[in-house]
Amino acid sequence: MKFYANDINAFAPRGLRPGFVDDPQFRGFLEALPDGAAFLETDGTVKLVNGKLELLLNLARADLVGTELAKHAKTAGPVIQKLAAALHQLKRTEVSGALNSQRNVFASLSILRNQEGGAYGALLTMREANRQHRPNEGLERFRFEAETGDAATRTAYHMTPRLQGLARKAEMALERGSAILLTGETGTGKTEFARHIGRSDKAGAVPFVHVNCGMLADEQFDVEMFGIEPGSPLDQSTRGKLGFIEAADGGILFLDQVTDLSVTSQMKLVSFLETQTFSRVGSMQRRRARFRLITSTNLDLGSKITEGAFRPDLFYRIAVVTIPLPPLREEPDLVRAVADQMLRRINLGRKPQLRLSPEFTDLLLTHSYPGNLRELSNILEHAVASAEDVALPEHFMAPVLASTSAEPEHLEVPAPSVPVRASLKNLVQEFETWILEKSIAENGSKRSAAKALGIDIATLVRKTKRKQ
Repeated sequence: MKFYANDINAFAPRGLRPGFVDDPQFRGFLEALPDGAAFLETDGTVKLVNGKLELLLNLARADLVGTELAKHAKTAGPVIQKLAAALHQLKRTEVSGALNSQRNVFASLSILRNQEGGAYGALLTMREANRQHRPNEGLERFRFEAETGDAATRTAYHMTPRLQGLARKAEMALERGSAILLTGETGTGKTEFARHIGRSDKAGAVPFVHVNCGMLADEQFDVEMFGIEPGSPLDQSTRGKLGFIEAADGGILFLDQVTDLSVTSQMKLVSFLETQTFSRVGSMQRRRARFRLITSTNLDLGSKITEGAFRPDLFYRIAVVTIPLPPLREEPDLVRAVADQMLRRINLGRKPQLRLSPEFTDLLLTHSYPGNLRELSNILEHAVASAEDVALPEHFMAPVLASTSAEPEHLEVPAPSVPVRASLKNLVQEFETWILEKSIAENGSKRSAAKALGIDIATLVRKTKRKQ
């Protein structure tokens, strides 16, 4: 019968572990390792864990240390079960596979022995095999706003000197872990700016998860943000559901139009940002996620806070560095560059090819663009639909909101319902109320009227109640 060294050592008496294991410097050594690492007792108990392993397993250190490794097999995945089985047999092993967090990892378990051959513990190391290609990612991709289509058909992101300065400031803040708030009028390209500073289009880029906050109702917030635990009573698919926060782990989470979140959802977001831990729906297990945070809004956050529609504590957490994006009317060079790029994309499927006349180009460069980049795209699309091969001035048509379509001289003057001797303040309020009521009637609802007038719904409701 032939024996190997590993087999002989497996039957060796287990000795006391060396003193360096309990030395604080050993903990520092584990933290310095480039991979996830843990020191395990021979009975399977987790003794020490570094931060990188916390991120890979999406489990908090407090939930790992002092517990048996095998206990986390159901939560983390079968890879952990294989490692726990090898530790039970005191055998070195190397395994690869997918964790329940949808990370494809390579892990190894090395048995640590003293000079007499007795095992006193084990070193577990784990690294992610490929951050860019997770197994089953296609099953979840539809939930995230990823770039689609051929690169030639997408509009490139153009940088003016002013935008380059803002991008450098934002990139420096991201590198240092500071939360960034992007502000600016609607259509100023906040999403594309966030993708640019996050370098989501570069090879080897970290995950960039774009969350449209306007689509997150209160009853959906926990499921969409934190995910569903596999095998829990709420898991109808039996494979769980990846949440936005877990998907962004190690990368960037972009909360687009964060002011669209309800106050209740804002409170849950604050709670997570304070601890950086969460629980999937259907699980009591606390998990840790670390990412860089970018948020955006086109509203005045000061007014929203005054109205009670936005939490001050959330504001201070997301607005560590505020980047105000300039409107398009202040960037004529950007108008020309973006228009040329959009036209090239449009002409890929058009016959005959469309050219812009000098007069049409002059109109593009002098327009005020209240809708910014979206309005520029709308103007060019209209020219594509109405012109033959050359866009002329008569093909320049800027979209106009219904509330501003009427000329001032065509407005119906309201009959005064206040005394002639009324103060100027009362007269102004009376005219303002008439404008609001007229807009509500034309737009069909108070919310639509507020949007058409460019004011908050809360402001409209407050002003219309003054007469009641």
